[in-house]
Amino acid sequence: MNKKPLTSEQALDDYFGDLLLDTEPQPMPVIKPTAFCEPSSSQQLQQLLAQVPVQLDVDSHTVTVIDAEPEPEPEPEPEPEPEPEPEPEPEPEPEPEPEPEPEPEPEPEPELVVWQHHGQQHPFQALFFEVNGMVFAVALTEIGTIYQLGELNHIVGRPDWYLGLAPLAQQNVDVVDTARWVMADKLTNHRYRDNYRYMVMLGNSQWGLACDTLHGTQTLITTDIRWRQQAGKRPWLAGMVKQKMCALIHVDALIQMLNKGLDVNSGTS
Repeated sequence: MNKKPLTSEQALDDYFGDLLLDTEPQPMPVIKPTAFCEPSSSQQLQQLLAQVPVQLDVDSHTVTVIDAEPEPEPEPEPEPEPEPEPEPEPEPEPEPEPEPEPEPEPEPEPELVVWQHHGQQHPFQALFFEVNGMVFAVALTEIGTIYQLGELNHIVGRPDWYLGLAPLAQQNVDVVDTARWVMADKLTNHRYRDNYRYMVMLGNSQWGLACDTLHGTQTLITTDIRWRQQAGKRPWLAGMVKQKMCALIHVDALIQMLNKGLDVNSGTS
């Protein structure tokens, strides 16, 4: 059976159709131009066909990918600002050291009396009084009021020579058992206390000397007295009245001894 020859247009369609269907393209048949073609047209066709490759090697799996425009790279996120470093906590101020408590001032010791009697320079009036048979003299300028001895309040814990407390309207008076203070070693009992009638106040102090009898006053001059040159063991003794053969009391020194709780035998040399 004779087939009709293909025209050039049909041959090209078949050839390119096989390429699109991934079939093996048939060799392009040599097409002879028909007689009715004009030579000029036939030559142009031959030139075009000469430019067509006989066979195209096409990889059946080759896919041409046209790159799309690259997506713009995302802008980098701004780096977070660093958190500010916490300010260092201020160091606590050191607590001020407590000021040391002031040391307590020592109690002032009673002023030491410079042992000197005013009678050594000038004449003076002296009171004479008796205690348990012994007479004493004291300058009138160194004593206060003279009271009659009344009821006394006895206080526990006081020395043996402390007779008691006399509650007077003006003040409370500490009454001295004068006999025991002066001659304790010669006393054997307390019967002598029944003879006390008066108390002679010593200067402006709270002390009063108990006595039996008041013998009045007398003016004494320097030569009437045998003066002690220094306090010695009995600072309360200013000297001896020659005519009366009695002790002249140094009131300031006696007050100081009484304040310290000392008796006649507690003096210092």
